[in-house]
Amino acid sequence: MAQLKFSFTFITALTSSVLSIINGLLIAITDKPIYISTFQANSLDDIIGAKHFWGRVVFGAPGITGGLWTYFWIFFAVLILFCALVVYRKPRSHKTYGFLIALLSLLTLPIGGGFYIGAILGFIGGIAACEWPKPFSETFLGNIFSAARVKSKFYASVREKPEAISIAALTLIFVGALSGIGNGLYAYNVHAIKAGGDMASKILLEGYVFWNEIVLFSMFSIIGMTVIKWLILSLCIYWIGAKLVNLSSSYDKVLRTVAFTYSPESMMVFLPLIFSNEPTLTFYWPVGLYLITRIWIFICLLTAIQQTFDFSLRRSLGVAIFGGVIYWLIYHVFLVPALNVPGFRLDISIPESSIAILTLIGLAILISTMLGVFSKKQIS
Repeated sequence: MAQLKFSFTFITALTSSVLSIINGLLIAITDKPIYISTFQANSLDDIIGAKHFWGRVVFGAPGITGGLWTYFWIFFAVLILFCALVVYRKPRSHKTYGFLIALLSLLTLPIGGGFYIGAILGFIGGIAACEWPKPFSETFLGNIFSAARVKSKFYASVREKPEAISIAALTLIFVGALSGIGNGLYAYNVHAIKAGGDMASKILLEGYVFWNEIVLFSMFSIIGMTVIKWLILSLCIYWIGAKLVNLSSSYDKVLRTVAFTYSPESMMVFLPLIFSNEPTLTFYWPVGLYLITRIWIFICLLTAIQQTFDFSLRRSLGVAIFGGVIYWLIYHVFLVPALNVPGFRLDISIPESSIAILTLIGLAILISTMLGVFSKKQIS
């Protein structure tokens, strides 16, 4: 029975190991990272002057792969399989070997991490093993996946679990860290590309991704701002749902459910996977990923509001719009300029006039009223 429960970890770790070994052997054959681009470019001028889209994806880390280094990283991929077998046959060792599987999966990234899919699967399987005998849906990462999949039953269960507040806070820190790493790496390397020179050539033509202490600063800053955004958005939703509409609900319930709506923010970690020429470099790719995550978060927020207040979808939409506008004004109009928040964001200029802000609030109230936010009756 224990072996069956560990089949998830074994399958994900096995897949991670196989993909990472294949990725590593392909690098060993060519003695360099796997470099894929839309068309061949021999110089920066070929890329910058191109009339069509140019982009590249690299599986492997230049500088620390090639020669014996490649086999050094492949060894970690083999160890993943060994740890998976130990966990499968000796479940009592699940915490130690589960942690090792997660760690070793990250150590395969220099050889592409099994085309990145392998590293992700290994990390998920390893963390899941650490929390055995819980089913995956009840683990830390399982909660994040359930939230991102917009499962209404998950948000309903979080509402009724006061102890879930600690998991909600850890989720925000984890998601903020992933977003911070992605934002920091991408911003730093884009700045280097725009500056031109040897660094730009290495990033675009050889597949390097550079970093320094600024990336770490961005990570910690975005973690902090993610927590602040959570508190502000939760307060806005609570104020509208529980105070204006005069329904019985506590602030901690709103905090718990809203925290998990930020799960899609973790997708921002994939920003540095693709580097390209303009306008994709600073617009299409980052804006596209940013908008996808924001729309995704908004959909999660609708479900969270529905389950927190037992609202209809229509009424939840009104609360999300009204609360979202208030949140956006507080965060983007006042906090972001004052604190110079790092990371990628869309700066939408608003005339420096209270009339524009009052108009925006008025429209939000009008739309919310039409959607039945302030009605005492439940609207389907």
